[in-house]
Amino acid sequence: RLFREPARGALFNCLGFNNQGAKIIAQRVEKTRRHLPENFRISINIGKNKETPNEQAAFDYVAAATPFRGLADYLVINVSSPNTPGLRSLQTVSALQPIIEQVSTQISNWNPRPPLLLKLAPELTDTALTEIIEAAERWGADGWVLTNTLAGQWKSTPSEPKQGGWSGKPLCEASRRTLSIARKKTKRPIISVGGIDGIEEALLRRTLGADLIQIYTGWIFNGPGFPAELSRKLRD
Repeated sequence: RLFREPARGALFNCLGFNNQGAKIIAQRVEKTRRHLPENFRISINIGKNKETPNEQAAFDYVAAATPFRGLADYLVINVSSPNTPGLRSLQTVSALQPIIEQVSTQISNWNPRPPLLLKLAPELTDTALTEIIEAAERWGADGWVLTNTLAGQWKSTPSEPKQGGWSGKPLCEASRRTLSIARKKTKRPIISVGGIDGIEEALLRRTLGADLIQIYTGWIFNGPGFPAELSRKLRD
C-alpha cells in the first residue's frame, strides 16, 4: 500500500490509520521515551476510526488523545487523510468545533498541556482555510500542520485503481500556497510539510513563514542521513 514514482519524486500511499489503537501505542511511547535524549520531541497524530460516523468523531479524537497524557510533546488532530472515507468532510467549521473544543477540554488539565495542532488538506480553498484558521484558534487550536497528501489514484491495474494520497514533488506547490495563505492569517506556529526535498526548499519554507518543517518523501529518496544533513545545513 506504499508505492514509489521516482521520475516525479513522488510517493503514493493508501495506508490509512491502521494500528493497534491508542492505548497500545501509548505503552510503546512510554517504554521508548525513557531511552530518548532529553530534548527529543514526540508528536502524536490522532484520527477517528474508519467505522465511526462523522457525527461521533469528537468521541474518537478525545479517546485517542487520552492515553498520551505526559507522553506527547504536541498533539495533531488529523482530519485530512484521503485514506479514511469521509474524513475530509470534517474540514468544515461546524464539524471541527466539537472535535477541537472537546480535545482541548480533555487536555486542559494536563501538566504540561501539550500544544494542539490541526492538520489540513492541500485542496482546501483559500476561503475555507481562512475560515477554519479563524474559528479553530478561538476553540483551542495552538498551531497548524500544512499539509497532508494530495488525494488521487494509483493505477496498479486499469480496472482497480487504488485510492490514496500523493506526497513529494507533486504536493510541493500546493503546500507552499497553503503555508503562504495561513501565515498571513495567523501568528501561531505552522509546521510545513510536502515536497521538501533539499536545503533550498527547506529554506524557502522558512522564508514563507514555517516555524518547523516535516519530511517524509524526501527522507525516502535521499536516504537515512537526510534529516541530520538538513538540520546541519539549516543551522549553518
